[in-house]
Amino acid sequence: MIATDKALMPVLGNLAWIPHAATERVEILDRFNGVPTLGVLKQPDADHLFWRAVGYVPDRFSVWIYAPIDTDDANHLEECESADLLDGLVFNARMPRYVTVGIAEDNRLVFEREWLLPGGHTSEDVRLDLLQFLLEALKIAQAQGLPPSRRDVVDRATRAVREMALTTSG
Repeated sequence: MIATDKALMPVLGNLAWIPHAATERVEILDRFNGVPTLGVLKQPDADHLFWRAVGYVPDRFSVWIYAPIDTDDANHLEECESADLLDGLVFNARMPRYVTVGIAEDNRLVFEREWLLPGGHTSEDVRLDLLQFLLEALKIAQAQGLPPSRRDVVDRATRAVREMALTTSG
């Protein structure tokens, strides 16, 4: 069984923690050096958890996950300890769910794709699967006839994700 809530479609160029104009409010649950890294996007259709899954390697790139959340997920976020916020939603998820992943350069989104987040995966497995998925998605994008400015961004993102994958698996 797969959770079928609609995944968020971020707008390229937006800040990673405010990925869409329809965001009514952002509840920040964690920050790093003042930058939001975990929180909830309140939107008219569905709320979404956002999380910076990997960053900043090299210093300008980061990878983000946007997962739709339901009432049970929202209750989990309110009631659990901060160390367990992602458990059951991203790590060790009850079932696979569609999420959107984004790559940001200087905290601005430059690439996004929908991804089937596997259920029951540990934090290390999720990160490795995520980076492998992004490398494949970027390879497909590179094979398309992108305009030069877009190709440059995708090429830089590909190099950054390769480095992230080496750092994460090493």
